[in-house]
Amino acid sequence: MPLKKLVFLGLLFISHWTQAGVVLTDIQGKKIAFHDLKGKWVMINYWASWCQPCVDEIQEFNRFYQIEKDRVALFAVNYEGLSLAEQRQLIKQYRIRYPSLQNDPRHSLELGDIRGVPVTFVFNPRGQFMTALYGSQTLDTLREIIRRS
Repeated sequence: MPLKKLVFLGLLFISHWTQAGVVLTDIQGKKIAFHDLKGKWVMINYWASWCQPCVDEIQEFNRFYQIEKDRVALFAVNYEGLSLAEQRQLIKQYRIRYPSLQNDPRHSLELGDIRGVPVTFVFNPRGQFMTALYGSQTLDTLREIIRRS
């Protein structure tokens, strides 16, 4: 087996293995095992209240979630490192209608450094990391990601 293929398969196995034990916690305290999301697309959107493109895309994510919630697990993560009370206030203020996570799962999911917000990390229904979408997203761009993959 060529070395490149062996390394790729090894990284794929490690990526899947490390995500198997990841548990996400939503803003209400509900625990969500990442492996329980298998079979759905998973999108984790990082945003900040001081970021106008982040705020602008919230309504697009609301629409997307309303349409695709049976196929997609969508989560918001506030990038500002705020308390739960502050996060809840912003969720209400900006009318975020999809689940928000209490803590940043970037390290447990091995997403690496974030180079700016907004950014949305996308995992396919097998739990494999697919892409990082930097910049504002629309209903159409989000639907295109799950349609073409």
